[in-house]
Amino acid sequence: MRTKWLTVFAGVITAIVFVSVAMGFANPDGSVGDKPTTSGTPTASSTKSSDPTPDPPSAERVPASVTGVWPGLPAAATVVGDKVNWCPAVHITGADEAQSLFGAEAVNAAACDAVRFVFEQRYSRLSIPRKSYKRSSFDFVLPALSSSTASEVYAPRVAAFVANPDNVSARDALGLVLLRGAGTSHGHTSAGLGRVYYGKAYSADGYRGRAVWINPTWSKVAISVDRSTGQPRIAAKLTAKASIPVFNPGEKRDDMLAVATSATYYLRHDGGTRWSINEWTVTTNILDFAPLSVKQPATP
Repeated sequence: MRTKWLTVFAGVITAIVFVSVAMGFANPDGSVGDKPTTSGTPTASSTKSSDPTPDPPSAERVPASVTGVWPGLPAAATVVGDKVNWCPAVHITGADEAQSLFGAEAVNAAACDAVRFVFEQRYSRLSIPRKSYKRSSFDFVLPALSSSTASEVYAPRVAAFVANPDNVSARDALGLVLLRGAGTSHGHTSAGLGRVYYGKAYSADGYRGRAVWINPTWSKVAISVDRSTGQPRIAAKLTAKASIPVFNPGEKRDDMLAVATSATYYLRHDGGTRWSINEWTVTTNILDFAPLSVKQPATP
């Protein structure tokens, strides 16, 4: 398998807080990303309500309003149980050559698989900062990859990261958003600019029973045919964004941190509408903090 890696490091929230950036299968060549900026200031409301008074915001746990499968999901995407059907909300562009080669249905499926990988593997519960990891924690990524990529490339990368999770290059090679909180504040993991992740430091207990990522958005998927390897592949290029709830102790307020992705996924055709991800180039940027708000789904 021909490797063509390019790793761009996401950036620094503060001098000690990083977000992992992962790029295809190549040697890392990182650059510093954007620092988050504070945006939005909540205003007090004098409107009285007969509803019970909600619990005051707390850094111990994400508020109960942030539950379910991908809160803020576009209305065109559907949820059955705990599974999202992303495909109805996925739109493609520039796909003429790929459709003539693979067929329209297969090309649409490839674009859907690229979007699904972003929001089901790249943005995941594994993003919450922790001190150590297990190899088995990354098993959910492997079925989306081609067999050779999974066994010959990705599994060794996982082993290298698990052995040394503070190694930035090893972290970047995984293609996932792995939030890295170095330092604590009042027993919680620092998220930068005075914010903290919910719950006890370096644990996921503050997100128990709550959504980790909210408000997923993405662009049209630009489709092209990649012929750089022996077997033609589809290159699916898109941008995406999602936010993770964090707490603002200074304002005693629930906030969220937006994390953006620019990606090109190279997919191999496994027949019919079946595809597997063979390689990628991904850039992650930290955008900004804002008061926590779950988007209302737009009419499809």
